[in-house]
Amino acid sequence: MKKQSFVFSAVLLAVSGIFCKILGAIYKIPLSNILGSQGMGIYYLVFPIYAFFLTLTSSSFTTAISKIVSKQMADNKKLLAYKTFKASLILLVFLGLIAGIFLSIFSYLIARLQGETNAYICYLIISPSILLVAIICAFKGYFQGLQNMTPTALSQVIEQLIKLSTGFVLASLLVKKGVVFGTTGALLGVTLSELFGCIFIVIYFFIFKKKHKNSFNFSGASVEEKQSSLKPIVVQVFKTSIPFTLSSVILPLSLVIDSFLIINILKSMQFNKIFATSLLGINSGIVNTLVGLPSTLSTAICMTIVPFISFALSKKDFESINQKTGLAIKLTMLIAVPCVFVFIFFSAPIIKILYSGSFANNYEFNVACSLLTLSSINVLYLAILQISTALLQSINKAYIPVISLAVSLIVKVVCEIVFINIPYLNIFGAVISNAVCYFVSSAINIYYFRKNININFSFYRAVVCPVLASVSMCLFIFLSILILQNFVGYTLTIILSFIAGLIFYLVLVFVMKTFTRQEQLSLFNFKRIKTKS
Repeated sequence: MKKQSFVFSAVLLAVSGIFCKILGAIYKIPLSNILGSQGMGIYYLVFPIYAFFLTLTSSSFTTAISKIVSKQMADNKKLLAYKTFKASLILLVFLGLIAGIFLSIFSYLIARLQGETNAYICYLIISPSILLVAIICAFKGYFQGLQNMTPTALSQVIEQLIKLSTGFVLASLLVKKGVVFGTTGALLGVTLSELFGCIFIVIYFFIFKKKHKNSFNFSGASVEEKQSSLKPIVVQVFKTSIPFTLSSVILPLSLVIDSFLIINILKSMQFNKIFATSLLGINSGIVNTLVGLPSTLSTAICMTIVPFISFALSKKDFESINQKTGLAIKLTMLIAVPCVFVFIFFSAPIIKILYSGSFANNYEFNVACSLLTLSSINVLYLAILQISTALLQSINKAYIPVISLAVSLIVKVVCEIVFINIPYLNIFGAVISNAVCYFVSSAINIYYFRKNININFSFYRAVVCPVLASVSMCLFIFLSILILQNFVGYTLTIILSFIAGLIFYLVLVFVMKTFTRQEQLSLFNFKRIKTKS
């Protein structure tokens, strides 16, 4: 069997993640134009609840499973790793089934509490996908524990393609009956995408198992492995997943709180329901979508680093831990910092090109631009939060992110209640509250990260270089726009300027010697590493 190198795995997930985000943007841009800000508001009333249940019952288990399997494979306990997968599958199917039934039964009550009773049908449509995602996550966790990120990458691409094709068509057809029906069609596309993703990863597993027969020949397994039952393994998986679940569930929980608080607070301030829903749609459906784009790359790094560092830790390979940790931090900063500057200086052209048909009037457009500018700093805070959480989890300090996120969530709720109720802030109070939340959590994580992990960290290469390169990139984009606008149209000018700016940024990164010689070799070494079958 072959395992994939850290950089290969990160790049594979990053490329598939970028592709999926591009597909997601392609999907959400026309979807926003079809449903409008009100429809997207309903969409993002439902989606946080759905994401919360996914995190609680399945997606957070992926990292826990990969960590356990990775350690068992490092100890050459292949049978135990396989039993861990089977136990995890049983556990996740049970949790996914319970959560799906719960969401269906209480769909009307949840929708009524959110202030939009018509959204209950959306919950009924999307609830079956909770079980499907649970099954997918069990398989993903096993493969990631084997340091094989291919099925994760392929399944998420397939899911996005199905969601793009079916969701768009269904939303277009059903929106003629009303905004709620159009939103229901979009969410039905999500359920269908998870169904096809589930079918794919199950088929991939059986093909993989047939291709690597020797790896699934457990005749040489120890007596202890053969006699181990699934029940204690289920308990182990569940216990290991608790800190991952708690740390992962807090961010979706904050979105759930938004879905209950924002509309109800705005309505109490004499905003009518349609306008309040539209503001939520602009903030969650447009601005937060853009702010979340850079996190695709940092998420790929985080997903990759946990099993790799867990594997290295079990082998006591501290040099590898040090090298991978430093590289992961540097890559995260190189992704987040330029995005912060781009959103600060170019929010208007980005919104205009991508979402010009989503707004009922110029006021909504101006609100979206201002929200994106204000939210730009959250890109950096979110990236730092993600990577510090992943690093602490990988060295068995998983409860620290749980505490930091819990504290920050309490702070956020208090800030949201205070800031949104200020008339001239209204929806902007939600953005400020998010910034405070991410900052507090990131600060706590960084403190404990530096306290527990001793790595060789170059502040100049990891922070100063990205900042200088990002500022230079923005100046280059401004100059490109000034030159190109005399020759081509507005949209093409912006697109070409951004592409040129990206190339300029990448060149500067290497000219400034941001990466050491060892890191450069690691970055361009995409070979798979053979391990014993």
